[in-house]
Amino acid sequence: MPSLTIRPRRRQGYILVLTLVFLGIFFTAAAAYLSFVTTAARSIRTSVADAQALALAEAGMDEAAYQLNQNPSYSGESNTPLGGGVFTVTVSSIDSNTKLITATGYLPNSTSPTAEKTVKAEAGINSNIVSFRYGVQTGTGGFVLSGGATINGSVYSNGNINATTGVHITGSAVAADPPALTADQTNDSPAISSCASSSCITFANTTATQDVAQSFKISAATPLNNIQFYLKKVGSPSDAVVRIVNDNGGSPGTDLLMSSTLSAATVTSSFGWVTVTMPTTPVLNPDQTYWIVIDAGSSSSKYYILGANAGGYANGVAKIGKYTGNWSATTPAGLDGYFRIYLGGGTSMIGGNTYATGVYVGSTASDSAWAHTVMGATVTGPLYCQSGSYTNKACDASRPDPTPQPLPLSDNNIQVWKSEAAAGGIITGDYTVGYAGATLGPKEITGNLLVDGGGTLTVSGTLWVQGTITVTGGGRVKLAPSYGTNDGALVSDGYVVVNGGGTFSGSGQTGSYPFLITTSACPVAPGCNGNDAVAMSGGAGTVAIVAQNGTVNIAGGSALKAVTANEIDMSGGASLIYDSGLINTNFSSGPGGSWGFVPGTYAITQ
Repeated sequence: MPSLTIRPRRRQGYILVLTLVFLGIFFTAAAAYLSFVTTAARSIRTSVADAQALALAEAGMDEAAYQLNQNPSYSGESNTPLGGGVFTVTVSSIDSNTKLITATGYLPNSTSPTAEKTVKAEAGINSNIVSFRYGVQTGTGGFVLSGGATINGSVYSNGNINATTGVHITGSAVAADPPALTADQTNDSPAISSCASSSCITFANTTATQDVAQSFKISAATPLNNIQFYLKKVGSPSDAVVRIVNDNGGSPGTDLLMSSTLSAATVTSSFGWVTVTMPTTPVLNPDQTYWIVIDAGSSSSKYYILGANAGGYANGVAKIGKYTGNWSATTPAGLDGYFRIYLGGGTSMIGGNTYATGVYVGSTASDSAWAHTVMGATVTGPLYCQSGSYTNKACDASRPDPTPQPLPLSDNNIQVWKSEAAAGGIITGDYTVGYAGATLGPKEITGNLLVDGGGTLTVSGTLWVQGTITVTGGGRVKLAPSYGTNDGALVSDGYVVVNGGGTFSGSGQTGSYPFLITTSACPVAPGCNGNDAVAMSGGAGTVAIVAQNGTVNIAGGSALKAVTANEIDMSGGASLIYDSGLINTNFSSGPGGSWGFVPGTYAITQ
């Protein structure tokens, strides 16, 4: 049979056809793959853009929470640039203590697709309780009681209770040994208002930096009474324990000499001096080095910052670490924390007369008198003292002298209220409320405030009066119903006068009271003109008086929720009735409350 011969040209045709077929398959597959890659890349870019827009919206939520804590009247902001995009925030009120926050993040079409995300959440008041441990409490000025004055309840004084000529205290009376008025060891300058790495020590934010310590040496063998720290906080950390311990090879040891509590409620988001009073006062050796340790928790969002400087204190150094654990140098090394150590103080006294009926203490067998010295007293229950005279029973010396207790508010607490009031607007000059009445707050008044002529001032937000406050002539001050069960604050830098039937009341709900707070040191400060920080006569109603720098003078019967002052004077048959159930108080704003998101309300709406 003849063989089949494929000519070259026909062979080349078959090869060309096969090549074209394979190329078609290849390009079809390549096109499909390219389409898949393009679609996937577009999907990834869209997902990234959506995530960026959501991050912008959440940044807007965080900004809203921050701004509300700076100014409760904050209502939002528009098109705030951040990281290549913008966010817009709106804030609307649900009630006096709850707001709805809506934040939208927008990423414009540049290198990524245009994206927009909106989130919503409710924000409410997270109360940091401010503690008033005693219904009636004084600082080192103590009590001056005479002329048949009566206190219906128990009293605690960081100084003497001078009580003569038939004074009655129906509960217990405690007079603590007063703390020293001058600091033995200090590192307190220069003052700072913000943090740099060279001027601050952050602690309680990680396990490795949970605690801060400062070494020191005292100058005399005198009891240590109290310590002050220049602190601020981030978020809402819990209370911390302040310990005095031994030195162990240049670091804090574990031999505990004394301890006390640093109340988180007295620390705010701005730097300020906070006092920690020691419940026991052993005598330290001037030849030894000791350490102050602030032992806190550990949270990346709830921590403290201690003001500091480089080498500002010659007798010690700061360290960071963990109590009973490891310690290391600060960053940068060689920092000293800002602190003040107060030593000394005298001994306390209750009474003062040379006969046993000068002061009557107690009305039940459990009501006691407790001081270093008790003189001229009739005590129903136990009498704890180291020395006594002209008393109805002998001293029980089994207890050591009582120690001072911290007053409830720090200076920085009060500054937060001032800032809040100022954020609501400023009224220049004096402000008078007459018969027609007025509703006011939050507001700062640069002059004096007068409520007179039977008029009613309804407080709808925190008030700060740079001058004096006078409530007289049947004038009335009350909290607006929106306060609910919360308390409200009126702050004055001048003296306060309540007389002529002037009265105070809360929102109308149980547990709500106005707190009338003055920073005045009258009568000893310039410009007092003989006035006390607070002068009251007649029934002032349900109001708490705080004058931690000055004197409160009560010359007539008054019903109060609480009174705290450096000194309280009562005479002429004055009678003080207060809310004996007072332990803690919640403020709807200011240092006792902060805005935070309500759990379970967060939602992405688009």
